[in-house]
Amino acid sequence: MKKFDLKNLQGSKRTLRSGSYATVLAVVVLAFVILVNLVVQALPSKWTEFDISTSSLFTLSDTSKNLLHELNSDVTAYYLAESGQEDTNITRLLDRYADESIHFGWQQRDPVLYPTFAQQYDGAATGSVVLTCGDNYRVVGYNDMYQLDIENYYTSGSQQYTFEAENALTSALAQVSRTTAYKLYQLTGHGELALDTDFTDTLTNAGVTTEELNLTTAGSIPADADSLLLNAPLADLTEAEAALLSDYVTNGGKLLAVTDFTTDTPRLDAILESCGMTRQAGLLIENDANHYPYGYPQTYLLPTVQSNEITAGVGSNMMVYTPIAQGIVKHEDGDYTFTSLLSTSSTAYSMEGYATAETAQKADTDPEGSFDVALAAENTTTGTRVVWINCPNFLQGTINQSVSGGNAQLLGSIVNWFDGEQTTAVISGKSLSAASLTVPNNMIIVLGLLFTIVLPIVCVVAGLVICVIRRRR
Repeated sequence: MKKFDLKNLQGSKRTLRSGSYATVLAVVVLAFVILVNLVVQALPSKWTEFDISTSSLFTLSDTSKNLLHELNSDVTAYYLAESGQEDTNITRLLDRYADESIHFGWQQRDPVLYPTFAQQYDGAATGSVVLTCGDNYRVVGYNDMYQLDIENYYTSGSQQYTFEAENALTSALAQVSRTTAYKLYQLTGHGELALDTDFTDTLTNAGVTTEELNLTTAGSIPADADSLLLNAPLADLTEAEAALLSDYVTNGGKLLAVTDFTTDTPRLDAILESCGMTRQAGLLIENDANHYPYGYPQTYLLPTVQSNEITAGVGSNMMVYTPIAQGIVKHEDGDYTFTSLLSTSSTAYSMEGYATAETAQKADTDPEGSFDVALAAENTTTGTRVVWINCPNFLQGTINQSVSGGNAQLLGSIVNWFDGEQTTAVISGKSLSAASLTVPNNMIIVLGLLFTIVLPIVCVVAGLVICVIRRRR
């Protein structure tokens, strides 16, 4: 009869217990890994995916973020694309939009599975994005998100595209989420410049309608005027017009005045002076080479865009162009508070005798320092908001194109401030062209010697040393 071994039994029990602990531990670790994976998947993509593209394709601008944060109504975007053929640039960007607001979401609609879906929206087709908010909708076409550089194509023959999706989507988002219509009247009758398409497109895309207004023939300012624009008049207001405009401004009106300092406008100047702003005598001359274009006169200013609520819609890397400008002086002893929008460097000066000057040489009496080229004045009691840009060329298309749309961005930002909410979006496109990796000639020689001579010698010496050490053992 086999003798009962108590020690072996106790060992088996310990083994079984250890195995049970290991099994339970494995299950717990596996459950923890699954839980962590689920949590990570639930996190917004901005925390789990990092934009390392050279042009920051998937990084939203402050303009888009501000608009998304201000959303009060639910917006749904439908991306029309077949399963497996999605454009990852677009889907990643839509993910970033959804990450910024609980009121924004997006879904994919496969035209094969939903053949009649696109028919509900005029202009919708495969590759487009449809944004909906209640009964409002806007269609962003594929060609709106990818735009060919026509000029480069005709000059070099190469096809280079820019990724304009953020600008297109944010503009559409502003339109569908807007609950109030805004109207801007352009004053006429004094030789004012008409807005170029660069600027009208900016306003139209945001749902801001523009209409001309002649104060002499109209006899009054319409009740639906949310703001007025006076763009570089070549003559002064009449006495009756000045009275109408003064009453409008005094009683909470919104006015954007772009002026030509070579034109004598005492009545208009009096209205601006009532808001605490007067002209700085002279022509602004910039001494800082970073504040005017290379090869151009020092009067072609590239002023500093001041960072504040009003300029929030201007991209951080964008420039604004104000050639031939005059400074603005603010008087802070009244009812208005002021915000500087554009200013020169501290080394600029105002040439008071510019009319007879033959060179840009500063006179001893010319004031020097930083001057405001664009200034905003606000009366919080009446609600009046006035922006004065003392440069007649500011709202010209060719000037705007010289700085890739920077002037249009500032116009959009000013309208946003007038309206009290984000209604316009002008966001720069992002290049899809890959930057070539270039190696300087001196580094080519160094790298060649390193990989063809130095590194092989090091390997041979290391091998010999190892062999000698092993033989001695």
